[in-house]
Amino acid sequence: MSKILKILLCADDDGIMVKTIKNAVSNKGFEENIVLVRDQHDAETISKEIVDADVVYPDKAVITREMIKSAKKVKLFQYGTGYDTIDLEAARERKIPVCNMPGITAQSVAEHAMYLLLALARNDREYGQEMKEGKWNRGVGVELAGKTLGLIGFGNIARIKARIAHGFGMKVTACRKNKEKGNEGLDFVDIVDFDYLLEESDIVSILLPLIKHGSYRTEGLIGKKELEKIGGAGLGWLINTSRGSIIDERALIESLESDVIRKAALDVYETEPLPKNSELRKLSNVLLTPHIAGETKEALVRRYTLIAENSIKVMNNERPRYIVKELQSIF
Repeated sequence: MSKILKILLCADDDGIMVKTIKNAVSNKGFEENIVLVRDQHDAETISKEIVDADVVYPDKAVITREMIKSAKKVKLFQYGTGYDTIDLEAARERKIPVCNMPGITAQSVAEHAMYLLLALARNDREYGQEMKEGKWNRGVGVELAGKTLGLIGFGNIARIKARIAHGFGMKVTACRKNKEKGNEGLDFVDIVDFDYLLEESDIVSILLPLIKHGSYRTEGLIGKKELEKIGGAGLGWLINTSRGSIIDERALIESLESDVIRKAALDVYETEPLPKNSELRKLSNVLLTPHIAGETKEALVRRYTLIAENSIKVMNNERPRYIVKELQSIF
């Protein structure tokens, strides 16, 4: 008789999720019970369903200490790339592995970050829609060739974006925590200091994880002083496809209003979904997308397949892939 495997997915089914997970679990000795909590902010339902779940995919839902304490059966919290919404210390105390998926969405996020850059260069105009409406409103764009792109962070996503930008003829600089790793064979990338990157780049692109504690804390990394440095150099553009809290959002709004930052493109925000009354929605020099950088069919299939594979591993008392660095020492 097959064992029941309850997987709690804090996400809506995009037409790929449940099908992919079911196919991957099929014939592995388990009868899957997949529960969807479509509203990631529905803490009451998540708290109810987590009690007898074996595996939880929180996505962007907040997992509190109280939830973890009540999750008597949970053997795995499986995240995507970021895992800043879970109480890691509570998971450590319960010895429940928390895993993420490094590199799973890297290509998709890098391509989206480049799309945002191209959109800024062409004035973020709905030319196609305007043409269909019978208009002929032309505009003057900016060539990217010869411009300097500064990458804050130099992980999987940044290295892919660096190669794409290099193909456009851009100069690429990057700053990274482990400077001794250098440019990892990408000879066209100069590894520079943080302040130098801010002061010398035409466009700054944020591509590093949100870290809330410790000596490598990135929360609030970009504030008023850093924005002034970005605005004082070249084009003065800023792109964020990482996490909203890396930027002081109020300082960013003020810098956009005063034209210190001439243009920005954002896929992530301090509060998500972005509130309807957010000042960002009213600014003409900012391009907004709804945290979709990693949402491509290819990336989603890879993501959901890994959820299923890690679920089978923990149910068979095997070590799951990609335990987050903060918890690796206890497993």
